[in-house]
Amino acid sequence: MKILIAFGLLFSTQLYAEELIVSHYKCTHKDNTLKREVIITHNYPGCQVNYIKTDETGSKTSKVVWAAQNSTNYCDNKGFDFVEKKLQEKYGWVCVDKKNM
Repeated sequence: MKILIAFGLLFSTQLYAEELIVSHYKCTHKDNTLKREVIITHNYPGCQVNYIKTDETGSKTSKVVWAAQNSTNYCDNKGFDFVEKKLQEKYGWVCVDKKNM
């Protein structure tokens, strides 16, 4: 009976795993009508990085740019590098992590 309970707990934990947003970068540019968001989410043991673009009309498009099934560090590193090196350094966006303020 103990083995059956342990087996059930082992395989049911992923069914009830919650999505945990660990970083939510909100970015603005010189033209305030354009906005970008990068959301890093952990779904233990995996993760994903969502990139959301808002245009002049307020229309949003969302895309998963990175995902991993067995790692959360992968998304943390990829998301942070994308915000720091590409959005801020290369394109001049100003990004603030609203989740970790």
